[in-house]
Amino acid sequence: MAGDGTGNDRTGKHDTSSHGSGNTDDTSGDIEQAIFACGRRTAGCSASTLNRRRLLRMVGSSTAAAAMGAGASLAGCGNPTGSPPTGPVSGGNLSALAVGALVVMSNVVVARDGNGVYAMSGVCTHAGCLLSDGPSTIAAGLYCPCHGSSFDGNGAVTHGPARAPLQHYLVAIAGDGSITVDGSQLVAQSARTFAK
Repeated sequence: MAGDGTGNDRTGKHDTSSHGSGNTDDTSGDIEQAIFACGRRTAGCSASTLNRRRLLRMVGSSTAAAAMGAGASLAGCGNPTGSPPTGPVSGGNLSALAVGALVVMSNVVVARDGNGVYAMSGVCTHAGCLLSDGPSTIAAGLYCPCHGSSFDGNGAVTHGPARAPLQHYLVAIAGDGSITVDGSQLVAQSARTFAK
């Protein structure tokens, strides 16, 4: 190469051999030249050099996107997420649901007050995390372990970040006491199914 004394050859590319890097890897040298040429905006910043630069940007962007994606998957801090029911699901049995009781069963909550049995979504309206499961009471309400949202025993938000109440669903009680929650049938928060 005919140098011009600045470390650039006549094409404007950086001459790595004059710096004694000892790097014989052509790919590494090409990338180094592309970064040097385009970084200084010299005449050597050709279309093929820009393609290498774009490749480096894409690799860097892909790595950053993958890191952000991994961070986003940790948003729930390992707590499970779900979606509200979209059709009929079992709600347990009336014999196991005393007045004042509230039971979270995965993505559905079944409760019984003095007016009857009702059901609502067991999925937090903030980020889709499943509410803390197991038996509870209407008075104790519901809690989302992901970001700390709380709901009263009828699904109204008592503490954010959730802003929307839990959706209520139609409840059917069979003669043997089995409860069916129909996630495809939305009802008012005041709706109850009479329990014999």
